[in-house]
Amino acid sequence: MTTSNRLDLLAATSPAFAPWTGPFSRRDLSDWITAEFGDPAILDEPRPHGPLHAMVRAPARLLHVVSGNTPHAAAQSLLRGLVLGSHNTLKLPSGGLPEMEALLAALPPALAAEITVATELPADWDARFDRVVVFGDDDTIRWFRQHAPPGLPLNLHGQRLSIALILQDPEGAARLAAADVSRFDQRGCLSVHAVYLAPGCGASGIEFGALLAREMAACDRADPRGPLSPSEAGAITNTRETARFLAANRPDDCRLWESEGDTHWTVIFHRDPLLRPSCLNRLVYVHPWPPDQHAAALGPECRHLSTVALHPFSPASARDLPDLGATRFCPLGATQDPTIFWHHDGAPPLASLVTWIDLG
Repeated sequence: MTTSNRLDLLAATSPAFAPWTGPFSRRDLSDWITAEFGDPAILDEPRPHGPLHAMVRAPARLLHVVSGNTPHAAAQSLLRGLVLGSHNTLKLPSGGLPEMEALLAALPPALAAEITVATELPADWDARFDRVVVFGDDDTIRWFRQHAPPGLPLNLHGQRLSIALILQDPEGAARLAAADVSRFDQRGCLSVHAVYLAPGCGASGIEFGALLAREMAACDRADPRGPLSPSEAGAITNTRETARFLAANRPDDCRLWESEGDTHWTVIFHRDPLLRPSCLNRLVYVHPWPPDQHAAALGPECRHLSTVALHPFSPASARDLPDLGATRFCPLGATQDPTIFWHHDGAPPLASLVTWIDLG
């Protein structure tokens, strides 16, 4: 199947992919290939490349190992493999991903034939595939690094978190932040774990915490959080109790807002700027933005930082921020909606999967 034929088929599947990748047209897919390779025909035939000709070789057999947090990673990674023309083996969590089952059922036979689904890692994974893409926590990433044979390319996407930085308009920011935190119950790698308040943004930490709590309650009324396991509910309760103790003893340094009678949402203000990973499920922290030494003040979790959501957003304000390791800056309210063109963890998602072949 030629690249042109694949793009025709994939464009018709946009409604099935859209909840997890955003909508796309055939032109979008062609422009995506062009943005990463310079010429969409380079997947099918050699094309001029300076004094040479070059083409790209996609992996014939591509394994995607995805986590069970949300379907986003699975859908996005699958789309990339289909665009390139690989055969895609999806290793889903043991419990499956119902959303992916619905997506796969919507694909035309010619694309479905290029997909194999498994809930167990194939025993010969280290010999059968030309490349392995892994989404998981640090332990999962470490395991694949240790067990992959030399010469098997790995694309590893470890645990990530995002933060928001409020520059102005705290009321509008609270509404957008609550929406970002509440979507998918904060389980995605792009979910906001903490909101930082820049000096002069128009609200103190405690004032903004109250605004955010109000908006979190509104989100819960409109779209209640999903059910939790006992351990997930226990993690929220334990985090709340720690914050409650700190707030009782140092009310200027810590404050707690919580849903009454349940664990549906939680807002915790800390005066120190240390970035703390949320235990998820709509628990979010509020901090002041440090005046300097930002990476040191936010602490070691910066190594997991994916996205910084700004409000208001402008490319200029993003450029002025210190380098904290984030690879994406976006408007607050859009953290969960990257386009197909985004550089996943800072790398071009199509180009990072292929091998270049030079001729001449």
